[in-house]
Amino acid sequence: MSSLNQKIVALIVTYRPDPELLMRNFQALVPQVAEIIVVDNSDDVAQAEAVRQLFAGLEKVHYLWNQGNQGIAFALSQGVRLAEQLGAVWVLTMDQDSVLPPRYVAVLAEDVQSYGDRAVSIGTPFVSASHRFADTAAGGPVKLLITSGNMIRVDAVKRAGYFRDDFFIDYVDFDLSLRLRKLGYLLIESHKISFNHQLGNATRKTLFGKAFSCTNYSPLRFYYMSRNRMVFFKENIWFDPALVFKCAADMLKETLKMLIGEENRKAKMKAILCGVRDGLTGRMGKYTGRF
Repeated sequence: MSSLNQKIVALIVTYRPDPELLMRNFQALVPQVAEIIVVDNSDDVAQAEAVRQLFAGLEKVHYLWNQGNQGIAFALSQGVRLAEQLGAVWVLTMDQDSVLPPRYVAVLAEDVQSYGDRAVSIGTPFVSASHRFADTAAGGPVKLLITSGNMIRVDAVKRAGYFRDDFFIDYVDFDLSLRLRKLGYLLIESHKISFNHQLGNATRKTLFGKAFSCTNYSPLRFYYMSRNRMVFFKENIWFDPALVFKCAADMLKETLKMLIGEENRKAKMKAILCGVRDGLTGRMGKYTGRF
């Protein structure tokens, strides 16, 4: 059976969303997929009710509230399991702040067929703060795919063991990408289409005439990124050393850009160091401390 004839369900994980942007995301998805699952990690009853009301009475929508922030990994796995119960063959995973163009799903569903049954995950370049992010020059097999805009086969996620709860947030998608590749699957980047996606609260800075972008993530996000990277590096250094060294270099660059161009640097640097420590010692799960 071709991918075009297989049931595709969209999965959006929400946490304190911008209602207007979330609805733009939702409205772009409605004509493109069979059903939509919204898994809400809101940690406030009133906020969760506001999100629920956005979708109340709408067809094809399944709303789940986790009664608190259980982490994006838990929510993604929860959504994939529900998609399987709904008969989905593919799940399109989406962040709450990404908006797809028309025919995005159809383009990916058609493109993935040319790579055969080993291709279980397909995404595209994305645009953030006027910068286009792509891993290949012309599309094809890649080493990693981000969560948002990624169409992934349900049976492959299940075989790989779903998303990793103890990561909570950050590097959840990269971790699954490597586990899929270790099983012999292909990840594909299609250049036939792209989408808009926000990376933090990005701002442009200039140093010695050279422009660079800062994400302005919170100290907690820097903690999770550094902690989960340490685990990712340890577990994949022998499988793909070139990728690990590239990701380590990216971590260093992001830290330097934060120190040069962002506020609250002391707390963010403390968070990064705590994350490195906890990643190396195996202290995982939801972080409850402060920075």
